[in-house]
Amino acid sequence: MVRPEGVSVTGLGQRVKENTEVEVTCDVSRVKPAADIFWRKGPDGPLQTGTTSIGTNSDGKTCHLQSTYKVSFSRNDRNTKLYCLVTRPGNRTDVWATANQTVSVTCEYRHSRL
Repeated sequence: MVRPEGVSVTGLGQRVKENTEVEVTCDVSRVKPAADIFWRKGPDGPLQTGTTSIGTNSDGKTCHLQSTYKVSFSRNDRNTKLYCLVTRPGNRTDVWATANQTVSVTCEYRHSRL
């Protein structure tokens, strides 16, 4: 077994507009065997799955994984971290590696005239 050499989360940008779905990506490099990838909004949120693709690295022995996940955020999610958790296959409690990105949510304010 080889734990991942690197894990990164991309796709959130500087700010995310509230209630707008965004697609984020988690890249996992050089892992063996192919690990499971889960997503979690905040430290205590439920584990979610994305769509994962598996490729073989040039060494022919380790895998490169990429998981995409669609998520939206509310104003209550301001400064929440979105986590990508890489776990041993079939054991979601054995976390090999994590990466996260903090979310900056921009809110839509509606002005009403009285």
